[in-house]
Amino acid sequence: MAILHGNWLLKSQKGCLFIWGETWRSPRANFEPNGSEDIPVHPLAMTSVELSEWLVSQKMAITNFIQKPQVAIATTGRTSKGGATLTRKAASTNEINLPTHSQIIALPTYIPEDTSAIFPVHSASLGLETDSPQYLQPWLVEGFYLNPSEAVKFLAAIPLNAAKGEDAFLGGDLRFWSQVARWTLDLISRCKFLPRIDRQSDGAFAAKWQVLLDSAVDGTRLEKFSADMPLVCRTYQEGLGT
Repeated sequence: MAILHGNWLLKSQKGCLFIWGETWRSPRANFEPNGSEDIPVHPLAMTSVELSEWLVSQKMAITNFIQKPQVAIATTGRTSKGGATLTRKAASTNEINLPTHSQIIALPTYIPEDTSAIFPVHSASLGLETDSPQYLQPWLVEGFYLNPSEAVKFLAAIPLNAAKGEDAFLGGDLRFWSQVARWTLDLISRCKFLPRIDRQSDGAFAAKWQVLLDSAVDGTRLEKFSADMPLVCRTYQEGLGT
C-alpha cells in the first residue's frame, strides 16, 4: 500500500510543494547512538524513481505538471540527385531529468530501550492502539519540489475520492493541502484578491496579490483550516532540505 505525502514549504521567500511517497516494507533502520548528527534515511519512503513510476501508474505523472524546457532540434542535411537539400531531424528524447530533493521530517517512531534499531510508524497505522511508546524522530526522505503554479495543477488533479475508501492513497498532510488548493481556486474565481506593494529589505518594491477574506463564510473557513491542519504539516524541518 502506497501513500502520497506533501507539504508546503518556504524556500528563500518563495513557496514550493514538497511531495514524497511511503510504502510497505521492512521498517527497521539501524541506529548507532554515537553522537553522530547524521539523519537516518526513512526505510519506508519511496526512492525518487519508485515515486515517479508510482505516480505514472496513478495517471499523475509528475512530468505532466512540470513545465517542459525548450529543446532545440538539430537537423542534418544532404543533397539529393536534383541538387535539393533534404533535412532530417536528429533523434531527440522526451524524457525530462527530474531534479530530486531531500527533506528532513520528524515522524512518529518506535525507539526500543536498547536503541539498536528504530522503527518508523507507517502513516496508515497512526491512531491504532499499541503498547509501544512513540516518539518524534527526524527522518530523511526523497521527493520532488513543485513551484506554486505546478503545485496548484498537481493538487487540483488529485481525484476527490483519493482520500476515501480502500483505494485511498493520500496522507493527511497532502489531503489538507489539496483542500486548501481547491478553496484558493474558488477565491480566485470570485476575484477575492487585491494588489499590494511591499518594500523589501534591500529597499526595492515588489508587487504582490493579497487574498481578500471579507465575508464571514471565508473567515470561518480560514479558521477551520487553521484548526484542522495536521500536526505532521508542522514537523517538516524548514531550511534543512536539499
